Amino acid sequence: MAGPFNTVLEKLHLTSPSAPQPKEPSAEELQSLREKYNQAGQGQVFTFYDSLSSAEQAGLFEQLAGFDPKRINEIFDRAVNPPKAADDDKPATLEPLPESATSSIYDTAETSLKTWYESGLELISQNKVGVVLMAGGQGTRLGSSAPKGCYDIGLPSKKSLFQLQGERILKLQRLAQHKYGKESVVIPWYVMTSGPTRKPTETFFKENNYFGLQAENVVVFEQGVLPCISNEGKILLESKAKVRLPTIYIVCNSNLD
Repeated sequence: MAGPFNTVLEKLHLTSPSAPQPKEPSAEELQSLREKYNQAGQGQVFTFYDSLSSAEQAGLFEQLAGFDPKRINEIFDRAVNPPKAADDDKPATLEPLPESATSSIYDTAETSLKTWYESGLELISQNKVGVVLMAGGQGTRLGSSAPKGCYDIGLPSKKSLFQLQGERILKLQRLAQHKYGKESVVIPWYVMTSGPTRKPTETFFKENNYFGLQAENVVVFEQGVLPCISNEGKILLESKAKVRLPTIYIVCNSNLD
């Protein structure tokens, strides 16, 4: 769709009005990509290519160039034909983790909690700690199209989930810096988004000055996406000019629920 629909998407930060149009491939580039897919048995993705407009061809080429059909085949094969372990003939059992592998602050001795705290601060002071946040979900179930991390959850402070975590990271940096007399302590923060949430997440961080953190230490990146695949392992098309992508990644891979 074009026109007003694209304008709405741009206002919601779900697309970029300044995004460059896909470049039309050369004959050599197209032939090379066709051969790559044919050799992997995935040549069906080019079924309608010759009937498309130049712009549609460029868009489909760019999308297909971002996938590795051989790798997709390997992933599919492993999924439907998992390697058999030596003890596969034994009946499956489900057992709880041993007590030595779990712990809780509610039933742990104060001395152990203090040891963990001190060890954590020491590692932070040595710049050996980073934070990875899975933030690919939108706040659809909360009645918002914005990323969940931007949502006002109703706190008296009106702080968002992103702000709460950013301020905690900043506090830990300062605690470790003060305790160990360091000139500078950095906890890099990696925020993984989905396609629709990347732009508004980046904008939100910039508008809020990264919650006191240095911009270069906050890395927003987009998770990878594989195409939808049939039961026979074939890459599916959404239309003649577009590969079908899963939509579930928009609302999952987030610990901000």
